[in-house]
Amino acid sequence: MTEGRKVTVSRAGRVLDASGRPVAGAVVAVVSGTAPTPEIGIRSGADGRFTVALPAGKFRLQAHARGQAGAVEVDGGGGEEIVIQIQSSP
Repeated sequence: MTEGRKVTVSRAGRVLDASGRPVAGAVVAVVSGTAPTPEIGIRSGADGRFTVALPAGKFRLQAHARGQAGAVEVDGGGGEEIVIQIQSSP
């Protein structure tokens, strides 16, 4: 029974630089959304990959690493791989 509980789905993602190369150790954060999330910040692995648990809804994820940043809007629940491309901050 899930009444009163939010069901979350693990979503896979990658952080890439402007050239499309994986970014290791990027901080990925859920900065806003239409529902509470169990995770608010994680780090990408050596291959730039990360996993985040998201309930149904709409969310904005941001990634930061080595003076670079990027963001993406995603739907929670299931879906395609999340890709966040970062570039130098102004």
